[in-house]
Amino acid sequence: MDRNATTGFVLITLLLITYFYFFAPKPPTPTENLSQTEITDSQVSPREVPTISEADTLPQTVKDSLEQVALNQTFGEFANLVQGEAKEVRIQTDELDVVLNTLGGAIQEVYLNNYLTFDSLPLPMIENNPENEFGLLFGYGGTKINTTDLYFQPSLSGPINVSGEDTQELRMKAEVSPGKYIEQIYTFKGKSFDIGYRVKVEGMQNLFKNKFYEILWTSYLPKTELSLENMRQKTTLAYNRGGDVEKMGVSEEYEKEDLKLDIRWVSFKSQFFSSALIAEEPFQTASLAMDTPLSEEISRMMKADLYVDVSSMQNSEQEYTFFMGPNEYDLLNSYEVGLQKQMDLGWSIIRYVNIATIRIFKFLEKYISNYGLIVILLAVIVKIVVFPFTFKSFISMAKMRVINQTPEIKSLDDKYKDDMQKLQMEKMKVYRETGVSMFGGCLPMLLSYPFLIALFFFFPQSVELRQKSFLWANDLSTYDSVLDLPFNIPFYGDHVSLFTILMAVSIMVFTYFQQKSQPTSPQQEQLKYIQYFMPVIFLVFLNNYASGLSLYYFTSNLLSISQTTASRYFINDEKLLAQLRENQKKSKKKNKKGGKAPKGRIAKWMEEQQKKQQEVLKQRQNAQGKGKGNRQTRRKN
Repeated sequence: MDRNATTGFVLITLLLITYFYFFAPKPPTPTENLSQTEITDSQVSPREVPTISEADTLPQTVKDSLEQVALNQTFGEFANLVQGEAKEVRIQTDELDVVLNTLGGAIQEVYLNNYLTFDSLPLPMIENNPENEFGLLFGYGGTKINTTDLYFQPSLSGPINVSGEDTQELRMKAEVSPGKYIEQIYTFKGKSFDIGYRVKVEGMQNLFKNKFYEILWTSYLPKTELSLENMRQKTTLAYNRGGDVEKMGVSEEYEKEDLKLDIRWVSFKSQFFSSALIAEEPFQTASLAMDTPLSEEISRMMKADLYVDVSSMQNSEQEYTFFMGPNEYDLLNSYEVGLQKQMDLGWSIIRYVNIATIRIFKFLEKYISNYGLIVILLAVIVKIVVFPFTFKSFISMAKMRVINQTPEIKSLDDKYKDDMQKLQMEKMKVYRETGVSMFGGCLPMLLSYPFLIALFFFFPQSVELRQKSFLWANDLSTYDSVLDLPFNIPFYGDHVSLFTILMAVSIMVFTYFQQKSQPTSPQQEQLKYIQYFMPVIFLVFLNNYASGLSLYYFTSNLLSISQTTASRYFINDEKLLAQLRENQKKSKKKNKKGGKAPKGRIAKWMEEQQKKQQEVLKQRQNAQGKGKGNRQTRRKN
């Protein structure tokens, strides 16, 4: 290089340095509260450092110097940590297969070792998706730093195996200078679904621009189940705030919630599995968001921005726990932070019934390996539990059937066929005298409803039933398809579920037996066909539901039909009628002595309604009479 070229090179270099130092636009000053700034604006990646097109012809050493100047302006003291080579570190435990990346020092992938997707692939809790993110964002000096842009040095190189009761610690360290660093510390356990996570900040706490940092966590949950629709219905973002567990609304629309104070944990909950971040010290505030992408391969997009108060850090550290595993009630409950409450087990009494169901299910699981048989036995156990009340209802229905066949009641049907209210009043009078209850047969039905509703919640999210086969059903936690249709039927779907058909048929048969055992009046005859609409509704709406639920309903209906049929052989109608007549005689003797048979609430209510109706009719007749009289007067005039 001659003297002129050297002089020109030096002048151009000085001009460029002068421009960038005095005239180039300065980076924006961070606000006092990072939450007031869009996070995407603060995430400057080293791969996006602006190039200087005018200097393309300059030697590489000069371009490197100019890029270093730009990095220094953007990242300050952290400029030496934004260049490097991304490396993966793999850790495998008995339950988890985890991959961390030195770029960001965060978890990149997590797969469950003992679970598979619906198409028999390794089941991901976190996929290697470029849209996923886990990083720490903080204001330091005059810059905003996101750890996703920094290269960390691992304390160990993979692969690392941890089994049984063993534990292994892995440190990811980003050192700014001696004695000043950020460290992410992971603790892996052999037989566990959780990962210990600690954030250590050394030598920089007092220099934080804001007295907190943010944890930015974004995850696109992949489709892992056969029915994406069913999976999305059970996939939501849950959190524990002040001991109360709440969930965001499940919809196709973008959902966002801003929370303040005492957020203990946040969970990205899918149908059968959850990824949760549990804090030892509650987060100060949180901004949560959930969306449903158009992709058929993604269930939901989950996002959590969590704010950690730096001043509360003990010994420069903050401790957390990652949970990544199945939504198994006892497993979630073992963490003692209310994780089990994110499971949708219903409300009030329904939830307690479901918890009892889980206990029974777990007990049967110890002795029976076939989960279809466990479902059948569950239906048998429920029927045994409610049988004493069921038998009383059979007696009550038999009384109603016997008394309705007497000439006394049939004569009332003929006498008051045009006045239904009067007919019911007269019948209830006979029922009171004979000791027959109109609603005695409803009690077992009411007692069985909590079980039916509870299991409606339990089966579609029971990880115990997931991918467990029975007969033609490959997976009792989703629908069984014996015929795939080339088209989609609205509300019904694009397949035919045989267990749902059997369940609907069993409801029709049970309805037929009930109506046959309970003779109806001519006025009620036309209403009995309405009961057959229920099986049709179940047939349509349960076609896409868990086949285990249809199997349970089918078994329960078969047992009900058997009980109804058997009861006819154990109940003697003649003896029952004689008993009713005896009750009627005693009631009439009591009335003759001056006493009156007590009236039930229904009877009193019907009498009041009848009196009101008679008053209304009387007022109408008086009004019509006055109107007729006025017209006659006008004609005379």
